[in-house]
Amino acid sequence: MADTDAFPEIKQVLHNDGNTYGFTAGADILAGQVVAYATTGVSMTVVPAVAGTTAEPIGVAIIPAAAGAPVTVALVGSIVTVCEGAGVAIDAGDPIADDDNALGGCVKNAVTTATGYRIGIALDDIAANGTGKILVQPQIITKAAT
Repeated sequence: MADTDAFPEIKQVLHNDGNTYGFTAGADILAGQVVAYATTGVSMTVVPAVAGTTAEPIGVAIIPAAAGAPVTVALVGSIVTVCEGAGVAIDAGDPIADDDNALGGCVKNAVTTATGYRIGIALDDIAANGTGKILVQPQIITKAAT
């Protein structure tokens, strides 16, 4: 399948009493988008994560926000609904990373054979271009020595 071409409306993003924190939106953000600092890094300001473009993903927006407005972000330990963006199904238990989809804020299966970032672990089977729950656990994936 092809990349997700429209970010879905996710009405309920947060599913537990996980950690949340208020940031400033550095761009328009939709509920359910994975967020990160821009590579230029502005204090307490996040943007939709795009692998290879933004810094390490830190959480998932639980409310929509216009650029410059406050946005509440679900952090480590939160269970949230996200959108698969690469057009490839995800199995429950798979490590999840931010995707390079131009929409921003989408997820894909994490590549565990190369250095990169992970945003969490899939709790549901997530259909290609569909939505499902993940446990937010941001971390660096390091490539094994060869």
